[in-house]
Amino acid sequence: MLLSRAIQGFALAYRLDHAEATTDLYRKALVHLARYLQDPQIERITTADLRRYIHYLRTEYIPPRVKASTRQGRPLSDWAVNNRIKAIRAFFAWAHREGLIRRNPARALKQISIQRAQPVPFTEDEIRRLLHAAAYTQRADRRVHRPTWKRNTALIILLLDTGIRVGELCRLKIADVRLEAGEIHIRPFGSGRKSRARTIPLGKTARQALWRYLSSIEDPDPADSLFGLTPKAVRNLLHRLGKAAGVPHTHPHRFRHTFAIEYLRNGGDIFTLQRILGHATLDMVRWYLHIVQADVETAHRRASPADHWKL
Repeated sequence: MLLSRAIQGFALAYRLDHAEATTDLYRKALVHLARYLQDPQIERITTADLRRYIHYLRTEYIPPRVKASTRQGRPLSDWAVNNRIKAIRAFFAWAHREGLIRRNPARALKQISIQRAQPVPFTEDEIRRLLHAAAYTQRADRRVHRPTWKRNTALIILLLDTGIRVGELCRLKIADVRLEAGEIHIRPFGSGRKSRARTIPLGKTARQALWRYLSSIEDPDPADSLFGLTPKAVRNLLHRLGKAAGVPHTHPHRFRHTFAIEYLRNGGDIFTLQRILGHATLDMVRWYLHIVQADVETAHRRASPADHWKL
């Protein structure tokens, strides 16, 4: 079977258990691989072929939008290459299960080791500025409420108060918000490996913001989407609000980082945080804990009376 035809079958199967955006991203990556290898029979592809392709991405790749007059190699970032490797490994694992190949050539592919950058959480001042930008806009010489200020405010506070992923936020139904119980319910998505079913408590501020927003909806249907936005629309909205508020790097995942770090700073435990965030292991949570412990050590160095008094 030609690689291109196998990719079509993979995309159909993968879409059943994974987000549409992820499926499309993987499909495009695999189509590029097929074009690079000149669409061979899938069973003839070797590990050496795949490694040659990865080397090409890291050294000679030319983005499709680069003008013909300046077509010079512009290697992909290691993060982008790792995403391609994930797509390739997922595809060949599927092809092996389907019996399309006897041996999986992608099994030996290793991800590029990347030093994880330390996340920078929002400050309290930045959150206040974002909430102000979410609620108000300037018209001529006066400040007025935005038509969507209740939705915008509830969205920001919910992201900050729960640390949920943008996909989970966009899949929330009105019925998933339980104001009297003070909680939201996250439904599993696809295989459930990344977006796990769980119930997350809501703080008083989040409950008030959600009540205000839901009260503004006429005849709300419990089955309706809570915010009626796609992940891309949420990212665009937050980018615009960040620009209006003068807060750079305003994106959904930064709220998740902020929630996790502030949760630990304020005395939360890592096991409860793991459950709230929906992580399968403690690895990511330990990373947040390491950041908080480094904060404590830095604060102690600045404030130690024994050192400042030079005892």
